[in-house]
Amino acid sequence: MTANKENRAGKKHRVVVAIGLAALLLAACGGEKENPGGSGTDGGSDPAPKETPKPVTLYMLQDRATISDEEFANLIAAPVKAKYPHISVEMVRATGGVQGLSEMISAGTFPDLMFSTYPQIQVHKEMGTAENLSPYITKYKMDLNQFDPAAMQTSRIYGGSTDVYAVPFSLNFLALFYNVELFDQFGVSYPTEGMTWDQTMELAKKFSRSANGVDYRGIMIPGVTDLGTQLTLTRVDTKTNKALPDQEGWRTILKLIQDVNAIPGNKNSTLDHFLKTQSLAMLPSYDARFAALEKLYGTPDDFKWDITQFPNHPGKPNTTLASSGHFLLASALGKHKEEVFQVIQLLTSEANQNLITEHGRFTGLSNETIKNKYGVNMKSMRGKNIKAVFKSAFAPPYQPTVYDELVHKELTAIAKKMIETGMDVNTALREVTEAGNRAIEADVKGK
Repeated sequence: MTANKENRAGKKHRVVVAIGLAALLLAACGGEKENPGGSGTDGGSDPAPKETPKPVTLYMLQDRATISDEEFANLIAAPVKAKYPHISVEMVRATGGVQGLSEMISAGTFPDLMFSTYPQIQVHKEMGTAENLSPYITKYKMDLNQFDPAAMQTSRIYGGSTDVYAVPFSLNFLALFYNVELFDQFGVSYPTEGMTWDQTMELAKKFSRSANGVDYRGIMIPGVTDLGTQLTLTRVDTKTNKALPDQEGWRTILKLIQDVNAIPGNKNSTLDHFLKTQSLAMLPSYDARFAALEKLYGTPDDFKWDITQFPNHPGKPNTTLASSGHFLLASALGKHKEEVFQVIQLLTSEANQNLITEHGRFTGLSNETIKNKYGVNMKSMRGKNIKAVFKSAFAPPYQPTVYDELVHKELTAIAKKMIETGMDVNTALREVTEAGNRAIEADVKGK
């Protein structure tokens, strides 16, 4: 998954922390002295005052994981400054993919920690930029059992080791968003919990119409690589390095994409159709949509919407896409590794996870009390069917390889070609498999 994700914007939140500073009183000199009562005192002097820590600036690399400037300021930089006044955190946004990362390494400017998506765990491990966190976890007694089990499973699989290279900051979850006003306008029953993709598409067909000069659409679905995670489909066979070993599974995903885009008027639906023109009835998507809907709250562009459980495949009920989210990694090239881990520990603490969850980021912890506070400070979330969403569990992660990105590109390209040309599923599957294998072979020969 990486899923790659759109910018989130959280509601402005000011963190106000009163920091008390205790005065240290120094005793005068040593030696025995008598007091008026005639009894002696221990001649030892009081301990010297603790040295004030030197100011440290940590640079955090935002690598594919979505975070707005406002979220960074209020959910990361401010809590760190409140807990550790001598530590400042500044964000550096990654550009240029792997080449951009390599250039920072060569220039000696690689940041101190990373805020990244789960596929990038493997990338940083391969590049030697990810620090093994296991010694710090032991030293600072971090309890890994506090984290969401699926997220930690993802971390270990992409880290390729029994050691830990990343811990979850926040998770993405999936929901079926729908425009209540459109369902009411056209007299269509609302989507319900536990629907399959086929049932959801039958509902979508009821919105293929034009009215008052507006072309309405039924549904927009996630991208092909994200959809593949719902069936835990591997991209490359780990033993043979051949692309798309589960041909039947990928045929199912490509057919889903074909069927959705075959619905009249549904081709090339976008987020703008749901959020701006409000001509799209349903949007199975990530929780990032909540931030955008919160921005609309109380404005002339606001509209009535709700959510329910993400659609599933037959035989895999109550299962969404694989666990994805935003992970924290320490840089193996950084000079302040102790401070970095202290920051990581703070940002994943219950107090800070409570803060981010209340403001629209879903906690990386398994704490149900914190989970139930999702979005409580978001006005647009009031009265929404959020409990239905959490009836689904993440699909297990697939086994990644270093060639996955090559196959991802081919999958994205073939999905686009199917939509534009109407190519049949069998032809598309054959072409993408052949293209994936050629890309892998070329990469192997080039090394």
